[in-house]
Amino acid sequence: MRTVRTLRAAALAAALLSALTVAAAAPPPAAEVQLASSAQLVLEGRVERREIVLHVTRARGGAPIEGAGNLTAQLGGRTVPVTARGSAYVLSTQAFKGGAHTLQVVVAHDGIHELLSATVRLSKRPDRLAVLEKHGYAAWWVLNIVVLLLAARLIMRRKKPTPRAP
Repeated sequence: MRTVRTLRAAALAAALLSALTVAAAAPPPAAEVQLASSAQLVLEGRVERREIVLHVTRARGGAPIEGAGNLTAQLGGRTVPVTARGSAYVLSTQAFKGGAHTLQVVVAHDGIHELLSATVRLSKRPDRLAVLEKHGYAAWWVLNIVVLLLAARLIMRRKKPTPRAP
């Protein structure tokens, strides 16, 4: 019974530590900033982990420009697929490395097409080993201890072979 309690406590500690490690590794959401503007439009956006979220509004009145076909984009000279999500447009930055990139957005509105340009800075994505190093390998050690305790428990539960009669 004591071993079961120890295993449960170790598993709970491992789960809590891994949850804290994941929560600490996630960056806070970025604030939305004005990226570009023209006489008729304002382009605002924020860079998140693997995407850029854009909002296009009219300069007068602030009415949003919505719709799946109203916006096309290029990032660093390469066309990026745009997904409409409510009044926002989402660009995937999965294929891009960190650093400064030129964002060019063509917005279709009122029968015209307008080009808005901005420079966005994508953050470097840390690899998983760097995240573990940053948090001192604590989650790794807890996981190792839990595995060893489970292995010890399984070894203790094995039945001993019955001796054969001569």
